[in-house]
Amino acid sequence: MKLTKTVKYNYKITEETLEKDIDKFIFESKRGAYQMDRHSNSEGLKIIKQYLKIINEKFKQDELKECKECYRKLIPFLFYASGGQGENLFDYEDLLAKISSDFEQYIKNYFTCLMKTCDIEELADAVSEYAIALDIYGFDSDKEILLGSLNKEQLNQLEERMLIKTEGMTKKNQDKHDILYFLLNLVQERGDKERYIQLCNRFKGVLGDKELNYLIEEWEDGEDKDKWMGNR
Repeated sequence: MKLTKTVKYNYKITEETLEKDIDKFIFESKRGAYQMDRHSNSEGLKIIKQYLKIINEKFKQDELKECKECYRKLIPFLFYASGGQGENLFDYEDLLAKISSDFEQYIKNYFTCLMKTCDIEELADAVSEYAIALDIYGFDSDKEILLGSLNKEQLNQLEERMLIKTEGMTKKNQDKHDILYFLLNLVQERGDKERYIQLCNRFKGVLGDKELNYLIEEWEDGEDKDKWMGNR
């Protein structure tokens, strides 16, 4: 994407498609093109906002397949650039906060696109990629849309296909851990304690007893909170 300035900033996609333009932007960003962005007129930040604005317009026009492909590239990259998985590629303490005060809406739109354009295999791949990229971030819309859009059988199928990606997990396989943590949160939202404990047991031999017990206590603490709220 090329940024020019007359009276105001104008944006022009320079590649064949928006998706390819995003690919090029990510490639250039990882090579350090916007490493000092806040000291360089915030060009990278402005381009990101423009991408999201264009995708949002396409979303309103029900161009959901293209939106899905663009979100699938851009959102994990923004997590990566902002969350400390690598160097901060744009020189902002919290890139997502600089992009929007309500990044949750982009997550909601992305998962809406996934629900309407993916079969279960592609959905498992996309959600796994997303879970791996999340890092320090957490949102409500991802799980809410999954739970609101899939029936019990479909949710079980999604979990099973995502669990395949955690096979052979060791202490060093953080990506696989992240997938399992996401599934634990999803099952917790479903209120399925038996399934939650089963998933925790997949961490046996990977996490220490202390960490594993903490995960189980997370469920019990949630149960205690629900009982307390119900007795108020």
